[in-house]
Amino acid sequence: MHPVFASPRVDSLVLIPTCVLLTQLPAAYYSSAMDTSAIDTIFEAAREAFGVPGAAVAVVCGDETYLQGYGTKELGKDDPVTPDTLFAVGSVTKAFTTTAMAMLVDERKMAWDDHPRKHVPAFRLADPLADANVNLRDLVAHRTGVARHDSLWYNSKWSSEELLAKIASLALTYSFRSTYQYNNLMYMVAGLAVGAAAGTTWDQFVRSRIFGPLGMNRSVTSINDLADAGNFCTPHEKLEDEVVTVPWTNVDAVGACGSINSCVRDLANWLRFQLGDGTWNGERLVSKANLDETHSPHFVVPVDETSRDLAETTITSYCLGWNLLNYRDRTIIAHGGAIDGFNAGVALVPKAGVGIAILSNLAHDLVVWSMRNSLLDHLLDLSPKDWYGEVKAIHAKNREQSDKDKKERAEKRVANTNPSHDLADYVGDYSDDAYGTATVGLEEGALTFAWNNHRAKLEHWHFDTFAGKYEPPDWPVPIEILFTLDSYGAIAALRLIWPESGNDRVFLKARPAD
Repeated sequence: MHPVFASPRVDSLVLIPTCVLLTQLPAAYYSSAMDTSAIDTIFEAAREAFGVPGAAVAVVCGDETYLQGYGTKELGKDDPVTPDTLFAVGSVTKAFTTTAMAMLVDERKMAWDDHPRKHVPAFRLADPLADANVNLRDLVAHRTGVARHDSLWYNSKWSSEELLAKIASLALTYSFRSTYQYNNLMYMVAGLAVGAAAGTTWDQFVRSRIFGPLGMNRSVTSINDLADAGNFCTPHEKLEDEVVTVPWTNVDAVGACGSINSCVRDLANWLRFQLGDGTWNGERLVSKANLDETHSPHFVVPVDETSRDLAETTITSYCLGWNLLNYRDRTIIAHGGAIDGFNAGVALVPKAGVGIAILSNLAHDLVVWSMRNSLLDHLLDLSPKDWYGEVKAIHAKNREQSDKDKKERAEKRVANTNPSHDLADYVGDYSDDAYGTATVGLEEGALTFAWNNHRAKLEHWHFDTFAGKYEPPDWPVPIEILFTLDSYGAIAALRLIWPESGNDRVFLKARPAD
């Protein structure tokens, strides 16, 4: 049952005057004084429309900063969200990593065009041309030619160093610098480079050079620090139309791509620092030139149908840890973040002196996207649109397509087939150079699949294809296992398929010892 919030609770209003003069901003870009009641209405409506347990917002606009918490930290409990409540911010972390790099470029401890091996000697790409020419800028602009391979690090047993070694076995899916391919592993490498160049770790550098000077006293770089910090949200997902709590996900192994947990009070300072060209309280923390480099387009990103039709976005470029795009007739710098149970969005409108940060303890990027758009319309005095209605229409369309895909898949299932071998013949270890060892077992008459920290019970689908879902504490990701035979009819390999993403990976069966 979908939870309904008839009267969302609003807590902990903070309105802070700052030193930026309203009269310094172009009238065409700024709507006038901040209407905080309208902002509250935007977020109350979103919580009610989508069943969001808790959210928070920071708005920097002219000479004001508005901080607000909405709802509760956990569904069904009374502990309210405040401006100091911590949320996972996911890939909003990436801009912290590139800002750290900009600081080190200022100090000539690294250069944007350094080869990664100058700082991370073990780094290798599988393609010789890419390996010879790749630089740090390529890593953080998502243009290496290597696909995401998020399943390597998500809920993984492997350390940063082990993941680094695996990158050398990942074949390019597109030629080097030809195609935008979002890649969290490359940000992990960038984080290792930051630590090496600074003579410390990425975590320590971010804490001492960004969090500390900016007064981001609540922010942490690992969920392991949450117990000491206190006042943090519980993550939630929507499963079969019901909002449920889920465990926190530890992403420390790839921390530089998404491990920061922050609150809107801290993020307001981050927004002002970014809008202030790298200065804070009169002190320059990074040069304008190198901060501008992180805000500058490096690769054109294809505009998807949702952005084009709903947000009236016609062009998007990836910068370094940020996206530069047009929102209706305005130019914004933005980035989202998503990790199990959380969603975040940050946006800057430099010409208007406007910055916003939105945090939600329900994982759904379109919900935060619709909050952001509604807020930008209000702050920039643009004609309002029913963004929540638009998102609900997208939900309905996506569900219809999902149901259609499931029906088509079921219709393609060939009835009354059997595996080519006895189930015991499929049992064994299967290996891949990058993905390691997968083990197929036999329990209570059914095959099981275990790889990394993932496990699933398999059901025979047809022929030599089996299907299942990852078991708790994993998110129930559907998988298919297709076994293939060698020329003698023996089982030679399995193909692990993630139907929802279209990705797959081949593992070769280990030969029995002579």
